[in-house]
Amino acid sequence: MRIKIKVKHLVSFVLLPASLLILLFNFLPSSKAQMEESPAIQSNLARTELLQKLESTTGSKRMELIQTNIIDKEHGYDPYRYNVNIGTTMSQWNHDEPHSSDLLPEDKIALLEEYILDGPADNTRIFAAKLLAYEYDALGRKDDGDQALITAAKQINSNSHLAKELALLRAERALNSGDITTAETILEQTTFPSEYQENLDAQKAWLTGRLLFTKGEAQEALTVVTKGLESYKKFWLGVTADSGASGSSSNSAPEIGTSETEMQLEALRSAIQSAIGMGSNSTAVVSGTLTRSDGTPVSRAGIFLRAESEVHHSITAAEPYLIVTDDEGRFEFHGVIPGFYQLQLGLSYDQIDGWTWPIQYDDWIEVKPGDTLNESIVLQPLLELQSPINQETITDQTVEFRWQAVEDAAYYRLSGGVSMVGSSFSSQIRDHITDNQVSIPVDELYYNSGFSYGSGGEGFESIDPLSFLVFMNPEARFSWNIEAFDADGRLITRSNGYRLNEDTASNLPFFYLKERELTTADQLLLDKKPDQALKMYQQNVADDPQNAHALHMLVKLLLAKSSITKDDSLEDQAIPLLQKLMQLHPSSNYAFTLSQYYFDHADWKSYSDFYSRSNELSQTKDNGYVLSIHAVALMHQGKIEEAREQFAMAIELDNSHRFIGSYLAVELYAGESLSSAMTLAERYPEHSFGHSGYRWPQMVKQLITERTKQPNNFDQELKEKLGWYVNGQKDTLKQWIEGAKSSALKTFMQAVQEVS
Repeated sequence: MRIKIKVKHLVSFVLLPASLLILLFNFLPSSKAQMEESPAIQSNLARTELLQKLESTTGSKRMELIQTNIIDKEHGYDPYRYNVNIGTTMSQWNHDEPHSSDLLPEDKIALLEEYILDGPADNTRIFAAKLLAYEYDALGRKDDGDQALITAAKQINSNSHLAKELALLRAERALNSGDITTAETILEQTTFPSEYQENLDAQKAWLTGRLLFTKGEAQEALTVVTKGLESYKKFWLGVTADSGASGSSSNSAPEIGTSETEMQLEALRSAIQSAIGMGSNSTAVVSGTLTRSDGTPVSRAGIFLRAESEVHHSITAAEPYLIVTDDEGRFEFHGVIPGFYQLQLGLSYDQIDGWTWPIQYDDWIEVKPGDTLNESIVLQPLLELQSPINQETITDQTVEFRWQAVEDAAYYRLSGGVSMVGSSFSSQIRDHITDNQVSIPVDELYYNSGFSYGSGGEGFESIDPLSFLVFMNPEARFSWNIEAFDADGRLITRSNGYRLNEDTASNLPFFYLKERELTTADQLLLDKKPDQALKMYQQNVADDPQNAHALHMLVKLLLAKSSITKDDSLEDQAIPLLQKLMQLHPSSNYAFTLSQYYFDHADWKSYSDFYSRSNELSQTKDNGYVLSIHAVALMHQGKIEEAREQFAMAIELDNSHRFIGSYLAVELYAGESLSSAMTLAERYPEHSFGHSGYRWPQMVKQLITERTKQPNNFDQELKEKLGWYVNGQKDTLKQWIEGAKSSALKTFMQAVQEVS
C-alpha cells in the first residue's frame, strides 16, 4: 500500500472532461454561421442538388456518384460508426467521423438497392449491402435487410470470397436475431476458396463457436474456437516470418498488431471458458429501448453490449453484440453468452447535443443462462451551470459555485480541473453538497487536490507541472462540473457533456483564479525543471517554515519522485513535512496519505491516529475503498471480528468489490466454510481492470474440489497460509507461493496476496 499514483488511472479519469471541452470550441457555431441558412435548409438544398445530379447520370458514372456520396461518405465498411461513443469508462468522438449524405433514408435505400444490382463486383458491393441492411434495420425491417444481402450475393460469383463474406454476414445476422436454424444451415453450406481462406475460416470458427454454445454444446464450442484461433495465429505468424525474411535486412521479423479477427476469437474463447467454469451452457436475451427523459425515442443509434474483458478498449467493427435502434428506439440481442456486460452507445452529435446518459462506472449487467433481460436507457438533459462561467476572473478568497437545482437530487458532487495546450487535469473538489450552491475557500482548492499527478513519460523530468500546481496556477484556465445524485446514490444527470450550439452552450464552465502569483519555484516547475523547482521549494521552506504553499509543493514533488524512482528515502523525507503541513492546513487528504504511510510500516498507533483524523476532516463519509483499507489494517492487527464487520460494510459501498479476496480470506480464517465463501464470492463479483467477475467464485469452486481429496490436511494447510496473510507475513507467503507446486490453494493465495 505504498503511496503512489498510477498515471493510467489519472488519464482515464480526465478523458471525458478534456474531450468535451475540446469539442465545445471545435463545434460551437460562429456568428457568421448563425446568419446563414439553417442546417436543415442547407441539407435540403444539398439533397435536391444531389438527386438532380443523379437523375441526369447513368451507367458507371451514376454508380460512382452513389459510391462517393453514400458508401464512402458514410463509412460503408463499418455502418456502426458514429460521431460519439459513450460508455461507463469514457466518452470519445471519432476524428474521422461519418458525414451525412444529406439524403433521406428512403433515398439511400433506393440508391443502395440499385448499387448492389448494378455496381462493380468488388468490396464496395459488400459495403453497399451492409449499409442497406443497416438502413432497413433502423426502420425495423430486418427481413428486408436479410434479403438485400441475398440479392447482393446473387450478383457475384458464388465461389468468390465476396460471396462467402456475405454468407457469413447473413449467418451472423441470423445468430443475432435468434434464428439458429438459418445460421446453422448457412454455416454448413459455406466453404471457402483458397484466396482469403484463413480470414474466412477464422470468421466461420467464431460464428460456429457462438452457434454451438447457443445450442448448449459449450465444450464443442470451445474446441472449435480454440482451433480456429490457433490456426489463424499460426498462419499469420508464418506470413510475418516470410515477410521479415524477404523484405527486411533486420534479424527480426516486423511486428504486426493484433487483428480484429484475432480479438474476436480471443474474446469469445475467454467468454466460453468463463461460462464453462461457472457451469453455464445456454445463452440469454437482452433487450430494451433508448429514449430521452421526455419519452422521445432515439432511433438510428448504435447499441453495443460489451463483455467485461472488452470494455476497456475502443469499439471496433468486430463487436459481437451490436445493433441499431429502430424508429421506436428498440434494440434486442439474442445468443448472449452468460457473463458480465456493460452497454455502450453510438450517437450522432445531434442526438447527444445537450443530453447525457447518467451511466456510472460500476453499472454492470449480469447475464445468466436463460435470462430475458430488459435494460432500457434514458438520456437526461444536461444540468445548467450558473456561476462562475464564460471565463470569469476571480480574485477573491472564495469561489462561489452556483448551478441549476435538479428535481429529486439528494446531493451534488463538484469537480474541477485545469486545461492548457496539450494537457488537462481534473479531480473532485467537494461531495455530498445538499444545496445547488456552495462557497469554496481558495485554500480548499489549493490544498485539497491530493497528491495525484500526471506524467508524459517514465522519468521525473517528464512529470506534468499542470497536475502539480492545479488551482495554484494563476495563468491556467479552470473548468468545473456538477453531478446530481438521488438518495440512493444513483446519478441523475451532470453538467459535463456535449454542448455544440448556442442554445446548449450559452454558459461555458470556464473561469480564471488569480488570487495568488507564481513564485520562482512555481515558474521553474512550469518550465519543466522539477529538480530545480524541488530545491527552490526546499529553500523556501528553510527560509519560512510556515510557507504552506512551498511545503505542499515540496511534499508533492518528493512523493512523486519517490514513486517514479522507487527511492523510499524520499517518501521518508516527505512525511515530517506533511505532518507540519497538517498543522497549517488540516486536510483529510493529508491525513489519509499519512495513515497509508504508517499502514505500510505497520505502525498501527500512528495509522489509527491519522485514519481517525482523516475521517474527522472528510466531507465524504462511508467511502467503500477507505473502509476496505481500514478493514485490512484491523485484520493485520489481529482484530478479526472488527475486520469482518468492516469488510461487510465496505463491500456494500464499493461496487467494484476490489477487496473481496481479502474479505474471503478473513472469513475463512475465522472458521467459515468454503460454501459460505462461495456465497460471498458470487454475491460480490470483483469488477477490477483485467479481472473477470467470476474469478473468485471459480477459485473457491476449485478449492472445494481440491479439499475432497484430503479434507483434514487441506483445512490445516489453508489455515496456515491464511494465517500468514492475515498476520502480515508477506515474505513467508511469497516464498511459499514461489516454491509451491501448482494447486487451487496456491492460485487462491496468490490472488489474495495481490489484492490492493
